[in-house]
Amino acid sequence: MPATQVILNGDFSNSANRSAANWTGTDIETRNSNVYISGTGTAQGRVVEMNGGTGQTSVIQQNFTLTEGHTGDLSFDFALRSGATANVDGFRVDILDSTGTVIYTSDIFPTQAVYQTFSADVNFAGAGDYTLRFTELGDNADGRGALLDNVSLIVCFACATAIETPDGPKAAGDLAVGDVVSTQNGPKPVRWIARRRVTAQDIHDNPLFAPVCIRQDALAPGLPKKDLWVSRQHRVLVSSKIAQRMFGEVDVLLPAIRLTELNGIYVDPTYADFDYIHILLDDHEVLFAEGAPAESMLLGQRALSSLTEAARDEIALIFPDLDTAEFSCDPARVIPERKLQKQLVSRLKKNDKQVLECFAR
Repeated sequence: MPATQVILNGDFSNSANRSAANWTGTDIETRNSNVYISGTGTAQGRVVEMNGGTGQTSVIQQNFTLTEGHTGDLSFDFALRSGATANVDGFRVDILDSTGTVIYTSDIFPTQAVYQTFSADVNFAGAGDYTLRFTELGDNADGRGALLDNVSLIVCFACATAIETPDGPKAAGDLAVGDVVSTQNGPKPVRWIARRRVTAQDIHDNPLFAPVCIRQDALAPGLPKKDLWVSRQHRVLVSSKIAQRMFGEVDVLLPAIRLTELNGIYVDPTYADFDYIHILLDDHEVLFAEGAPAESMLLGQRALSSLTEAARDEIALIFPDLDTAEFSCDPARVIPERKLQKQLVSRLKKNDKQVLECFAR
């Protein structure tokens, strides 16, 4: 779910005059910005000048690895060194896959000795090794060129949570109406899906937006298969003999926030710029996110009140009885009242029991 920075030392703070940690290339030059543009040193710090010596071409690049396909936000600051030639001195930015194929490219030609920010979305089709490369363009005989700083590539894992389907795992953000997902009651079609973007400012203004992180293996060995981020009120299955004794049912559903008393499950305020995904099926179901059993959207008052009026109207078209007395959506499993939820978690912790000790597919 979170957005992750994949570029290291993008501000070139860990650099010497002729090298930069985590970066490779040819004719790399990093110095305090004040050397190139008077009065910018304190605020800007070290920057790279894309200007090789006569007969040389400056190249600076960094390799990184993605474990699955994502959309990334590439950004960097650029400016023209004082005395360099506008619209002549510049650089090319490329992103290459492991075969050397360029999947993104853009030419940058600064026009003034003032830092500006470049930003672009980059689509990474799948897992693999990639290279971010900057190559000098223009005349290098005058010893002056374009400047580069604050290189960032934020890869959004927000929609990449793997939801199990009969055809294999599929990223939550790639699901569409009509797709079929796997549930404890068999394959079920998606009837409605929507997302809610959460930014760093949202979390700053209201900490309740911060997600709960369920670390890999926190629920049981192999569950979830990878770290999983969900909203605080998103319910997760608890499958336990303790639940059987308390409620007469082995399987119950508890909001993720209740499970934060247990090891490996915690509120994570450090991530931002992600999407909460709503997946609505014909009935409330238990589906599988990163292999872990968790609920689909339950059409209760809490869920409906969190949606926009347009979203509620759209759901009403799909479920015409939504606003009538006849409409009901029964929960897929028992949802204990708040006090009993806390008691269950306390007993799990006291007895050192796994959340999914009785779970079987």
